[in-house]
Order: sequence, then C-alpha cells, then structure tokens
Amino acid sequence: MTRIVKSKDCGNSPKNLLVQTLAISIGKADRANFLRCVTEDVSWTYPGRPAVVGRAPAAELLASVRRQAPLRIEVQHAMSRGRSGAANGVVELTPGSRMGFCHVIELASVKGDRVAKIISYYSGLE
Repeated sequence: MTRIVKSKDCGNSPKNLLVQTLAISIGKADRANFLRCVTEDVSWTYPGRPAVVGRAPAAELLASVRRQAPLRIEVQHAMSRGRSGAANGVVELTPGSRMGFCHVIELASVKGDRVAKIISYYSGLE
C-alpha cells in the first residue's frame, strides 16, 4: 500500500486540493480519481513529446506511467492562482529509488473543479 504525505498548502482551498488530488492520482496511476479531476478534452504533455488530448488517451498514458504501486508519495506543495496551479514532490518507487515530480496545470475555469491541461516534469533523485 502506498503511503501518502499530503501538502500543508491545501487548507481551505478546493482548487489546491484538486491540484493535490491530481498529483496523487498520477503518482498512484489511479484512473478513477484521475478521470474525476480532468475535462473531456484534457491535454497532457511531457516536454519533448507530443501532447495527449482527451480523457481516454490520457487514461492510457496514466496506465503506462506506473507499472507498480509506489511505496510513498509526498506532495510537498500544491497551489493554485486563478486558472493556474502546480504540485511538486517526491515518489519513492522502491526502497532507495526516488523520483521528483512537478505537474503544472491549467484549470478549465476560475471555478476550478476540473483540470484542462497538464504538463508533467520528472527528475531522478539519488
């Protein structure tokens, strides 16, 4: 089972909570929660690769991101302002194998109940 360490940034902010939920769903490859967070025409990009557009292709990409459940996901920051937001943290895949992440997002509206665009960055740690 994956241990989740949540950001202290969410407080009373539903948009920050959405950003954090998206980051955790990507880290766990949790299709159901991921699909609850995104619009029908979501665009998901890894820099240097073509964007994946639409819920079904994004769900396929999500399935390819993680083959096994990580040991731990730590969301260090989850924040939003207007229609923009970001979450960053660390995923521990196996003991001693950690990877940093940052997901920069664009919300579908100022209301902030769905994500329309995701740009994901990863880096190796240790």
